[in-house]
Amino acid sequence: MKKFLLIFITTLIFSTPLKTEEAIVGTVDGMFCIACQEHLQTALKEEFGEQAVITVSWEDGLAVVSIPSKGKITEKAFKKVVENEGFKYGEVAKAPKVIENLDEVKTFINENSNLFKVTF
Repeated sequence: MKKFLLIFITTLIFSTPLKTEEAIVGTVDGMFCIACQEHLQTALKEEFGEQAVITVSWEDGLAVVSIPSKGKITEKAFKKVVENEGFKYGEVAKAPKVIENLDEVKTFINENSNLFKVTF
């Protein structure tokens, strides 16, 4: 019985996700060039840390912060960074997975068109 209990507990511990993957996806107004994009990208990296995966596109007016491991990001913190850098945020939504590139951002937006006015 003890052996069964030990196996059960070990299985439970190692099958429980140790990381929380999530992303914040938002539309951003006011970016007009690559310098704007880089400025916002740097500010998001400073706020959310080196482990964050940051995707910003000035052409599409999009910004995404993904946390691939333990960490917490909030819509409020995302909005604060965008505003502090002189831009305006539009629709902002949380995704339950890491989003690593612009194609994944656009797919997420299209799949969640009820949350976003823009589609791609």
